[in-house]
Amino acid sequence: MAFGAAASLVVLASPALAQTRAFDVPAQDVTGAVRQLARQAKIQIVVTGSVAKGRRSSPVSGSLSVEHALERMLAGTGLVARATGSGTYVVVASPGTASLEDDAPSLAGVNSDIVVTAQRRQESQQSVPISLTAFGQETIRDFRLQNLRDVSRLTPGLLVSSFSVSSPIIAIRGATNTFNQIGANKPVGVLVDDVFIARNSAAAFELFGLDSIQVLRGPQGTLFGRNVTGGVIIIDSGRPDYDASRLDLQFSGGSYNTVNADALADLVVAPQTAVRIAGSVRRHDGYGRDRLTGQELDDQDSVNLRGQVRTALTDSLELLVGGDYAVDRTNGRTLSSIGAGDDGDRRTSETGFLQGFTRKQGGVSGRLFWDTGAGELTSITAWRRSNTSDVYSGVGANYRFLTGSQTQAVTDDADRVTTFSQELRFASQRWDIGDFVVGAYFANEDATRLLQSRNLAAITGRVTGNQLTYAAIQSRTFAVFADGTLRPAQWLAVKVGGRYTWDRKEADLTRTNLINPAAGFTASGQSASWSRFTPRAVVEVTPLDTLMIYGSYSRGYTAGSFNTEANTLAIFQAGYDPETVDNYEIGFKSDWLDRRLRVNVSAFNMKYKDKQEQYADLSFNPARFNIYNAGRATMRGIEAEVQARPTDWLSLGANYSYLDAHYDEFVIPGGVNYTGNRLGSAPQDKFAVNGSIDIPVGAVRVIGNAVYSYTGGYYTGAAKDPGLYVKSYDLVNGQIGIASRDDRYRIAVFARNLLKKDYLLIPSTQTVRAEYLGEPRTIGVTVNGKF
Repeated sequence: MAFGAAASLVVLASPALAQTRAFDVPAQDVTGAVRQLARQAKIQIVVTGSVAKGRRSSPVSGSLSVEHALERMLAGTGLVARATGSGTYVVVASPGTASLEDDAPSLAGVNSDIVVTAQRRQESQQSVPISLTAFGQETIRDFRLQNLRDVSRLTPGLLVSSFSVSSPIIAIRGATNTFNQIGANKPVGVLVDDVFIARNSAAAFELFGLDSIQVLRGPQGTLFGRNVTGGVIIIDSGRPDYDASRLDLQFSGGSYNTVNADALADLVVAPQTAVRIAGSVRRHDGYGRDRLTGQELDDQDSVNLRGQVRTALTDSLELLVGGDYAVDRTNGRTLSSIGAGDDGDRRTSETGFLQGFTRKQGGVSGRLFWDTGAGELTSITAWRRSNTSDVYSGVGANYRFLTGSQTQAVTDDADRVTTFSQELRFASQRWDIGDFVVGAYFANEDATRLLQSRNLAAITGRVTGNQLTYAAIQSRTFAVFADGTLRPAQWLAVKVGGRYTWDRKEADLTRTNLINPAAGFTASGQSASWSRFTPRAVVEVTPLDTLMIYGSYSRGYTAGSFNTEANTLAIFQAGYDPETVDNYEIGFKSDWLDRRLRVNVSAFNMKYKDKQEQYADLSFNPARFNIYNAGRATMRGIEAEVQARPTDWLSLGANYSYLDAHYDEFVIPGGVNYTGNRLGSAPQDKFAVNGSIDIPVGAVRVIGNAVYSYTGGYYTGAAKDPGLYVKSYDLVNGQIGIASRDDRYRIAVFARNLLKKDYLLIPSTQTVRAEYLGEPRTIGVTVNGKF
């Protein structure tokens, strides 16, 4: 029905789009002219970076097509408007055009917009009625955002930590879980170039060669589907340019023998055909070591490659084919004991167990973009595979330091995940009365996991437990969605949308007890299906060109599954259902003082239902350790972001999030009552302040930035266990250097964790108390070149 309606609207709308529009835009600064013309044309136009500084537009008056109006407005400015989608344009410098003021790419005195895809079409971040944070190319480079943990320092409401290398913890507004079973899903989604990353073990990758990073907070179930109850992180590597070839290089070296190299090349190989090749190498010695084995820990050896071919098949049809491959290796985490065997050094481990992590992942995708005249039809076909192996000790002390019945648990965890997905969506043109997006999505995920868990007896190291678990699960999902906007007045928009999703999972599980074979079991062909409707509704008021106020309701859900670490057949067969989150939110986005000051604020109230929790049900004998739909919870809070450009050479920023996340109901049968406790990984206060300078001095520019970030204390789970509490901590990162006037060359000295803070990533109480610290202070030099 949705596709039928879309096709009818495409046919009906095509003649209307061929008509011209009435424009009346006087000569003025380019930034103001762009905003005025975009408002009159009901389209999105974004001015990137500082290209508009000091330039004045030509007047535009009369009945013209959008393309002719843009051409006339920008005549003589050295700027051009490029279509990036149906009804979306970006204003950039013409090839070969120098920027003003001796080619100094200054901060321009205004806050620039970033093109985002939060509503499945390209839009300015300031025009989207969603609480989001977006980082463009320059911010990613200047603030050295190399992984999602770096991103979290500058993003309100986002917490990224790690249990182990293969088990990152990603929480938005307190929505997360610590499940590691194959087939279990997380409430925060990660998308790379429109492709969903199915498993968290494949989500903790290096960030390089990117156009933007977008963090959307709150449920995004209508436009992004399942497993986004907390939010979604969108990583966009952009597209190669048809008009000019380029080469960007970056080299870094520093503490712990750090050697990083990033490269990105765009090549114009034929008219309307371009190729992009990007790669990165990241290596450093261990931040810690195991004092019993001598093995370095928390080291890095990572190689990443990405390629794209972009070609215009016709004037209205474009094909973008991409592929990527990455290999990551490390000797694992430094889990340091507190007590048993502790040598007093928090950067040494006492596990006495050789650890190791290896991940190989890659994929291919094909994206078709067809400008039909009535809108853009997008097809995304993708295949991905990841292979991960993680060998580690779950206990922070070697068996020789343990006593009595204590054991050292060691794990060999290997998984393989293969996904195929197909999405088809149509984003209409922006008409005076409104616009819409409709689409369908299919995904098939095949995942297997081989998990060996051994228990080593105190003092002797005798193997007292040896369990081998093989799990295989196939997940299929199909969804249709539609989201429409009605504009009854120029200052008012009403958005209504919904998505209906069907999920089916089939699972096999074989548990082999290598000490007591009779205790094992095999089950195959277990299956379950679920379906959910996830709506959203938004009212958007724009009383000023630079002020947008919104109120919204949205729903998201995290899929159900089976407990593929179950120790009995009954637990495996029981499974668990999806969890849902309803979000009520108000907020505003604003620019003031000629866009030198930007203030964005949102307030939310999120309600968890059927929250998935893992615990031991003590009402059974023996207790059943499983994932249950056990809880209800409320997350409410405020998020604020401020950006200021007091001068052309100085940029200031700050963000703050307040989060009150607690369980409304969580009682373990036969056990404790967690009702009223705070959710895990949900710090009440989190904020950051930052500043950047770019000062012309003679033939060069002095560049630099500094970031101070604070994360309040939080528990890692539902229990208020003091042994599982992460104390509040603050970090300071920064860099200072010089750059050429045209920004082709730059060199800078950087420092991460400048004040040498020992801060926790995760505490542990498994058998003994232990802790895993974040990165120590590192200092180094970065050199950049553009050719």
